Amino acid sequence: MAKTSGLNVRLYVEGRDLSGDANALSSVGYSNNLYDITTLNSAASKRLMGNADGTLSVNSYFEDTATTGSHATFTSNSGKLPTADQNVVVALGSAAGDGFYGLVSKEADYNVEGAYGSALATSASFTTTGGIVPAFGEMLTAHDDTHSSAGSGTVVDSGASSSNGGYGFLQVISVASGSVVVNLQEATSSGGSYSNFMTFSTVATAGAPTAEVLAMSGTVQRYLKVTTTGTFSDAKIVVGFSRS
Repeated sequence: MAKTSGLNVRLYVEGRDLSGDANALSSVGYSNNLYDITTLNSAASKRLMGNADGTLSVNSYFEDTATTGSHATFTSNSGKLPTADQNVVVALGSAAGDGFYGLVSKEADYNVEGAYGSALATSASFTTTGGIVPAFGEMLTAHDDTHSSAGSGTVVDSGASSSNGGYGFLQVISVASGSVVVNLQEATSSGGSYSNFMTFSTVATAGAPTAEVLAMSGTVQRYLKVTTTGTFSDAKIVVGFSRS
């Protein structure tokens, strides 16, 4: 991927597109604990890699008119911080194959700030939970794609296959009617035979917005794409995949 601006960044939390409310993201990344194993005969420190951790901080404008806006999302537990895990996807470009960041997290805090002569602003932060390592990977949709009916998305060339599995991140923003199943498929060549390697839970109209993260082990082929099955109309989905 070439150098890029921040003009095409999008933020999705639990199936809600908050890109129109958020104005800044920070601490988008992860870290590892380091365990000191320095011994008496060492000339310098020695350390082992420990548990991974990840964070994400969001600055946004206060928006409370829509049930799927930022305020409603950040206070979805009857006006308090949600206790359930929050699945977050940050799209780092506008095309399938561009980078993304995925995080399974707890919302750590939410604050509203304001001053005379300025718009109300908010801030929220998220921290890794669920034992799922925060992930950088590839978008398999262009921001969010709308499938009007069952079909296939754009083929993404990852450059090579990998052998250690990975994580699939799905956000379903809306389904106009019916029920949709989102699958991830792989092939050894771009025009080859594709087969499912990851299938997400069925999402019906009343079930959206929603989000899901799946893990898998083993080989993942070079070429990936999203397919949808079921009887439905206008399923608006966001998908990213990170190879381990």
